Amino acid sequence: MLVQVDGLVVNTTDVGESDKTLTLITRQYGKMYVHARGGRKITSRFMAASLKFTYGDFVIDKTDKHNVLHEASSKASFFGLWKNVSAMCLADYICEVLADVTVDGEPAEDTLRLALNCLHVLSENSRPPQDVKTVFELRLTALLGINPDLSGCCRCGRSDKDWYYLDIMNGELVCRDCGKGEEDERMSEITRTARIIMMMTGAEAYAADRVINAEQNRMFSLPTDPAVRRRLGEISEKYLINHLERSYKTLDFYKEMIRSD
Repeated sequence: MLVQVDGLVVNTTDVGESDKTLTLITRQYGKMYVHARGGRKITSRFMAASLKFTYGDFVIDKTDKHNVLHEASSKASFFGLWKNVSAMCLADYICEVLADVTVDGEPAEDTLRLALNCLHVLSENSRPPQDVKTVFELRLTALLGINPDLSGCCRCGRSDKDWYYLDIMNGELVCRDCGKGEEDERMSEITRTARIIMMMTGAEAYAADRVINAEQNRMFSLPTDPAVRRRLGEISEKYLINHLERSYKTLDFYKEMIRSD
């Protein structure tokens, strides 16, 4: 049957001499692998809409075994990404994570909207790539239901402390008084399992909580202090990567590009 979807091309794979397979993240059906016959030809009617990072409307002949592209038109191409190597590398990471967390056949409206907003900001160069990365990672944890509780110490409830320990895998803050000197990667005496602990200031916890819970039009409102923004980036990355329990080559490549700038 023919279905019409709007979605983002997060990856393409060459097939044969002239075809390609698109990995789409769609609002209606989540992740879809769609075969585009002749999609690599310059004369293909699919060419513009089947490029990576393109957001478009797609008409797909959908069956139980195959999805074949029938029609396609571009709605946004984010051409600005190709002018900035760091932005393009970060867009690769965003798309890889998005594809990783999206389930085939399940609607992905909220995560797709987050990715599109981040790609737009990167394309327009209206925020530094590192800030976009932080926002994407923090907001995604909330959409996946794995975000940390940053409202205060999970043991005493205090929210006015200068320093906390963030228990990455449990998603909880522990103030220094209650934590009594807990350190990175310390073995818990109670559970006998490895714990991943990061230091987090009260200001950092407050800023991260604001990003996670802000209205969509204010989610990029990060602190002006560069040190706080840098630490938020370190925390958001470690938190998300450990919860997803995998590594991303696109992230490694993005960090290499940042170091070489």
